[in-house]
Amino acid sequence: MAETGWKRIKEILDESIKQWEQENGRTPALKVSHDGGLGWETKDQLARSAPFDLQLIEPDKVGNGKARETNLIKILSRNVGGFRRMPSRGPYLSTEEIEEIATWIDDGMPD
Repeated sequence: MAETGWKRIKEILDESIKQWEQENGRTPALKVSHDGGLGWETKDQLARSAPFDLQLIEPDKVGNGKARETNLIKILSRNVGGFRRMPSRGPYLSTEEIEEIATWIDDGMPD
């Protein structure tokens, strides 16, 4: 099976936002509602994303089978602490899409 690359991860995340916009009838205020710490225009931006000072992809969990322990995979899969599963109120990513993102992280976040 071929490695999932950044292009596919960005596609999954972008499509998630398009579906959210269609369901909610508006553009989400991602930067405002996430304390300015969220983005994925580039792989590096996603790697640095830390809404509310909580890094989504912790470097020590990349490339070593610990992707499911990252804040990104947790928040895409379920409510975490006082935070709702993302995107807020859905529609949510499928289990398969979340698994693609986790595999990408486990593979070292290849381009």
